[in-house]
Amino acid sequence: MWLGKGREIIKPPGSKTEKEPYEKYLIVFTDIAANYAKQLLNDVELKEECTYVRRAFVGEYKGKKIYVLNPYFGSPASVFALEIAIAQGGKEFLVVGEAGAIKEGVTIGDVILPTWALREEGTSYHYMPPDYIPKPSERLFNVLEKEVKHQIGRKRISVFKGGIWTTDAPFRETEDKVREYSNRGILGVEMETSALMSVASFRRVDLAVALAVSDELYKEKWNPGFGSGKLKRTEKLLVKAALGALVSP
Repeated sequence: MWLGKGREIIKPPGSKTEKEPYEKYLIVFTDIAANYAKQLLNDVELKEECTYVRRAFVGEYKGKKIYVLNPYFGSPASVFALEIAIAQGGKEFLVVGEAGAIKEGVTIGDVILPTWALREEGTSYHYMPPDYIPKPSERLFNVLEKEVKHQIGRKRISVFKGGIWTTDAPFRETEDKVREYSNRGILGVEMETSALMSVASFRRVDLAVALAVSDELYKEKWNPGFGSGKLKRTEKLLVKAALGALVSP
């Protein structure tokens, strides 16, 4: 029997200070993405520092208000931020992050658009039963995919759609798992997507994810690309695409 269907004892807090709720959110995990989002937004207002995110700010993009959250890494921290954003009126969430490629042919600077997720984190199991397969909002995913392809244009960046492996253990991507999960159609590994998708489904809000490939785990030797020009370029393109998708009619 799956426990967790009972009534919640503690509710995430709603906003007591905002005059009107913000419905559209961009969630990012790196300084590259957060700083670039701030550059693209107009009339940026920094929000009060709090314990559950590194930073937060609101700005306008093409006439619409966008709330940007920069949570800490990992499923518990990112879900904490998502839960509070939903309680404060958030309805649409686009997530831009990084992932390590586990599928041969997926290289640093490429894009992964997760269509489903393998749950090797613990947070989602407090929201959904063990056999649940997390997926993005179909509507928001389609808009995001269109914007990503528009931003990339003819640039030499490949876009892959498929599974993503979410783990709580950043130093336990073992060779046997990489081989097995790659054979199952999983493209990469990271630390938040399956939990964020599960919570979004549970709370009935729209959420989709775009990931820039930061390193390669399928070769004989780990190939990191953190801080590379390719990664920075792709991550900025994804931020712009996510903002475009959030303001799309």
